[in-house]
Amino acid sequence: MCKRVSAFFCKVCIVKTRMYQLGVAVHITLGRFTMQKKTLVVRTLALGAVAAPVIVYLHVFGTRLSSDHTRWAEFGSAIGGIYAPLIAMFTLAVLLKQVMLQAHMNTHESDQAYLQQAREDIEFYSTQLVQVMNGVALPGKTLRTVLHDSFEPSSVKQLDSQQLQQLAANIHATIPPAPDIWSAIYPILMGLAAGKTYMYQMTLGSSTQKLTALLSFETCVALDNFHRARTGGRAGVSYVFSPLLREPSVHESSA
Repeated sequence: MCKRVSAFFCKVCIVKTRMYQLGVAVHITLGRFTMQKKTLVVRTLALGAVAAPVIVYLHVFGTRLSSDHTRWAEFGSAIGGIYAPLIAMFTLAVLLKQVMLQAHMNTHESDQAYLQQAREDIEFYSTQLVQVMNGVALPGKTLRTVLHDSFEPSSVKQLDSQQLQQLAANIHATIPPAPDIWSAIYPILMGLAAGKTYMYQMTLGSSTQKLTALLSFETCVALDNFHRARTGGRAGVSYVFSPLLREPSVHESSA
């Protein structure tokens, strides 16, 4: 049963990753088209704003050039009075656009730095967990073996039993890094899940795939259940791997 769930989970991760990649391509294509359309509209409006005063002036006062200096002075005053506010508005629009672009760049750089840090943290914690899994949790049994044997129950009620909670406490006392490292992974995954952009979703998908690739899906499920038994469901985290703990009722009770 667990192997079928593992295969299903891996397929879901692959499908999600491909959908995110397709979404990225569509997003980029639509973004380019929208940008080109906006640029054409802005250029048309700017050209119209520049040409309109001259066209109106020529339409009202005619196209014949005057040799009178006073008429030229009047023309200069009229054009200056018209174009000065337009130039001021154009300058203000450029400054506002620069401020918006700078804010967008700052947000993008902040997101990229956060995602890079999340990738590095997942890499570090997963590598540490691979080493911890081979530690002796019980006489003659590694932590991985104990987790697979004891923390894959068929119901949340069994998971919340006094026996498993005591076993989780004993393992925590014997190998403290195991639950502590796994607990440190939850804020990273929750932060990535909270992101609404495709980059956050792709990083979340690749992070869960990396954990299952290095630890195995069964181990990730057992670690979720182990964390629940150790904390009694009071940690307020969103479990990603365990089918038992991903149920809405469980999330509400552990919140």
